[in-house]
Amino acid sequence: MKILTASVLLATLPGGVTLSTQYKAERALRMEIETSMKLETTTMDIEVDGERQEGHGGGATMEASRKEVHVDRVVEVKDGKPTKVHRRFEHVAGKMSFTRDDNSTDTDLESPLDGVTIEIARDADGKVEVSAVEGGKPDGKALEGHLPELFLDGLLPESDVKVDATWELDKDAVSRALRLDVSQALFPPPERAAGGGEGGGGRRRGMGRLGGGTINLLQQADWKGKAKLAVTDREVDGQTCAVIELKLTASGDMPEPESRGGGRGQAFDPAPIAGSAVKNTYDISLEGKLLFAVKEKRPVSLELEGTAKVEMQNESTRNDRTFKMHVVQEGNLTYKVAVSEEKREK
Repeated sequence: MKILTASVLLATLPGGVTLSTQYKAERALRMEIETSMKLETTTMDIEVDGERQEGHGGGATMEASRKEVHVDRVVEVKDGKPTKVHRRFEHVAGKMSFTRDDNSTDTDLESPLDGVTIEIARDADGKVEVSAVEGGKPDGKALEGHLPELFLDGLLPESDVKVDATWELDKDAVSRALRLDVSQALFPPPERAAGGGEGGGGRRRGMGRLGGGTINLLQQADWKGKAKLAVTDREVDGQTCAVIELKLTASGDMPEPESRGGGRGQAFDPAPIAGSAVKNTYDISLEGKLLFAVKEKRPVSLELEGTAKVEMQNESTRNDRTFKMHVVQEGNLTYKVAVSEEKREK
């Protein structure tokens, strides 16, 4: 849950504004989510017995994008909260490319939820049940993690606030807002073929990870954030909007990856040699604005831009030889959400 700062507590005095999504039966909101990321290996130093190995200066680049479009139609509401929602996934797909030297690999990212409508229901005890009701029958993992509320709700304050009020955002709120909590449901990792890898280059389909371990890093990162109400009267397309400024950050030590051996894309998902000493760190920062329609009581848009840096150090000894590897990956991330009212079907 979000923790309110003193400024928010003071802002609950008369004159504050309520920023919370209104749920009512048959209200339908269309959510268009776009994610893009570009990472480059800026450093790749390898030493064997203290001697630097040439030809490993970095230069590998990974570019990835995802687009998700879904419509939430509220079916049932209790005490102002949605208890049953139909979520129709109109489009869920993406692309990834990995380039090193003159070699390039392109990947289509596919989703078992593309074209599927799911029902998300929460009972009186708070238990959430999800089922597919139209468009296909995805397996159980694709139905995990979905909640009936809008994923942007966690960025909103829990009580009335005034201009210049600030509030803290915890890891769960940020992960939900970035759709990281359902990333594995939307884009499950491919089943590993018996006996090893995926084979040669070219175009492959169905891979569910943005740049190998990079999306796993985003999911596992220790996120935190701060929100500030900047204004409450900005006119956007005929709507009076509150503007919430956001700063989301994550940094720390990366979880040690499981050893999977070599393979294409290894620079973005390194696997340490057994028995090696590994120190991997990450630093991610995103900033942007959330617009909320005050009268219509719903989010309008979210735009975030930022940077990511991963630094990996690996040292090991094998057959009386010492190996050291130092890799730095740096790049940019953008995340955009557009929300619109869906007209009722007659």
